[in-house]
Order: sequence, then structure tokens, then C-alpha cells
Amino acid sequence: MAAKESLILPNFICIGAQKTGTTTLYHILKNHPEITVSKPRKETKFFYRDEEYQFGLPFYSKYFSYSKPRKAIGEFDPDYLYFPYVAERIYKTLGNKIKFIVILRNPVDRAYSHYLMSVKKGFEKLSFHEALLNESTRIASGLREEKNNFSYLNRGLYDEQLNRYFKYFPKENFLFINYEEEFNKDLTGTLKKIYEFLDINYAELNTNIKENIATNVKSEKLRDLMRRNKFLKEMASLIISNKEIRKSIKLKISGWNSTTSKKKTLDHNFRQELIDNYFLKSINNLKSIVNIDLTSWIKN
Repeated sequence: MAAKESLILPNFICIGAQKTGTTTLYHILKNHPEITVSKPRKETKFFYRDEEYQFGLPFYSKYFSYSKPRKAIGEFDPDYLYFPYVAERIYKTLGNKIKFIVILRNPVDRAYSHYLMSVKKGFEKLSFHEALLNESTRIASGLREEKNNFSYLNRGLYDEQLNRYFKYFPKENFLFINYEEEFNKDLTGTLKKIYEFLDINYAELNTNIKENIATNVKSEKLRDLMRRNKFLKEMASLIISNKEIRKSIKLKISGWNSTTSKKKTLDHNFRQELIDNYFLKSINNLKSIVNIDLTSWIKN
């Protein structure tokens, strides 16, 4: 097995949160001359999936070894913030020097965006209100698919998730970004903060990139056929052995099967009700541990 020192491994990770523009940020930063990002996958899932983690660091290093290492080497995976065992795994395998980028979004808006994504993918059949009422029962099953797709409210408890990281890493290792006020309104300024945090030079990058934009499915039958049909998956594996090529083809078909959607918004009173009854304590706790203004989250 290769010695850790000889492997190309990340020195920063963007750990989320989910539905905060991490995919867009990945595609912007991958063009910076001093940054290496994981390829061919933005999310290696190494620290999240047991089946990936068991292969060890030499396996993980392959995602960053496609070129000579640059000053900043990073991965982007919002599941790393949510799942409770990930922080300890990162600490044990990469040490306590690694830096973290965390983009935080109003938890109600994040939850609704997550819900719309689950609907689009065919996982969610309930209304948003019904889905929230059933969330605790669904994710209590412990099944990875349930936690991934139905953790609408639970993923917005950022204080709990960050405190798991603070057990292993000092706060100066973290850059916190407000999704609404910084990432959305001042992306250029946000990039400058990231460059400074990663100790790399300023670079003019294309910021006219939008990934994971809201879309509707043209054909639910085609979507479900691609996702659920075992025979089709087995045939695709036999014909195209390379997993990444199969994934690329699947993404192209999914893109063809999608159409741009009009932005959907929640009722103002319902949004405020969720803040007051579910998130207020968490937000107040979060205000004491991160250095960004969260006032707009509390009063919509």
C-alpha cells in the first residue's frame, strides 16, 4: 500500500450544505490554475459510503491524481456535512489541518429546494406538507436512500452538524458563506474570500455557470425506466463497462428529458411557521458559532 505522504489528497473540502450551489462552485473553481478538484466525480462519496471508504486512501487519491498536484486540492460533497460519522473519518485519514468551505442557506428554502429535487427524481410522491409530517418516520428507518431523499428539515439543523466537526477541527479551518447574501448576490466577492482562505492568487474565472437549476421532467416513464429497470442497468453494464461513461450517458439522457421550470415559492406564512416552530433554536445556536449574518433567516 502506498505511503500517505506519496498520495495526492485534498487539503480542502466544500462540505455543503446541500442545495447551496456547491456544484456551481465546483465547476467555477475547477478552472483556477492553482486548484485541483476531484475528477471525474465532483462527489467521490469516499468518506460517506462504507463501500468506498473500505478501499483506503490510495483509492481516494486516484480522484486527484490526473495531473500534477496544485496548491489547493479539493472535493465538494454536501453529504459530508449531514452524515454524523464523516467528520471523524476525515480527521482520522486526513488530519486536522484540512480546510472546509461551508455554504449556509435559509433552512426552509433549502428544505423546499431539496423536496423539489426529490420530486423531480421520482423519489417523492407526497405534497411538501405531507412529506414534512412523515420525515421523522422515514429517516428513522436508517436506510441511506431514505435519509438522502427525505431529510428536508433535518439537513437544515446546521448547528448540530457543525458541532460534530468542531470536535476534531479548529474553527479557523472553516470559511462560512451566506448563500443568499454572498453566493447569490456577490459571487465575485465570494470567490475572493475563497482565494484568500485557500491562500491562492486571484484569478478571473467564468462565473456565468449555473448547475442543478430547477427543471421539470418531460417523461416520468423514461425517468423511472432509467432509475428502476434492473434489466436495462445490467445490459448497459455489459455493453459499456466503464462506469463513468455510463454515468455521463445517463446524465445526457436526463438532460434531454428535462425542461426548465418556473421558480416555485412557498407561502410566506408557512415559511415563517417553519422557522419559528422548527428552526429558530438551531439558527440562534448557529449565530453563536459562525461569523455570518443570519438575521434575514429569522424574519422573512
